[in-house]
Amino acid sequence: MQLHTDLTIGQYFERQVAADPSRDFVVYPDRDLRWSYGEFDVRVDQLAKGLLAIGIGTGDHMGIWARNVPDWLTFMFATAKIGAVLVTVNPVYKSHELAYVIKQSDMKALVIIDAFRDVDYIEIIRGIVPEAATQERGHLDSAEFPMLKSLIYMGPEKHRGFYNVPDLLILGENMPYEQLRAISA
Repeated sequence: MQLHTDLTIGQYFERQVAADPSRDFVVYPDRDLRWSYGEFDVRVDQLAKGLLAIGIGTGDHMGIWARNVPDWLTFMFATAKIGAVLVTVNPVYKSHELAYVIKQSDMKALVIIDAFRDVDYIEIIRGIVPEAATQERGHLDSAEFPMLKSLIYMGPEKHRGFYNVPDLLILGENMPYEQLRAISA
């Protein structure tokens, strides 16, 4: 199949969804997880609308600090659909390296998992962004990281100062598709 360069990533994916929505797209056998093109498309749209609901939009920089987990891909496609810039962060970075990337990339939001190898991501965030423990999520005000407004935990667990994936999916359910369609174009 020839790739048409005039299509966005989101448009190309939607073309694939329309062609065969029941075909497997994401398969994680170790987690007994399978998402068809259609199922994944619905999840991506809900997440994209959730990101819009918390103020992430076209041109905003959103970091992702995680190993290869299923929703890493969901965030990649969701940011592509809304025109946000996905900043990938090396999963073995320590606090000083993460702080440098957050500052240099003008991140508005950062998505994390709990830990990878010997790196405790939650502990590191608590150390470099202590305001997250006391400020309302989505309204982070850090002198050290003035652009950073939201922290997102990639999973269902709740952490003070963080949105989690279920939160964003619920916010996305309440956001009209028209706004997503307009921004995706």
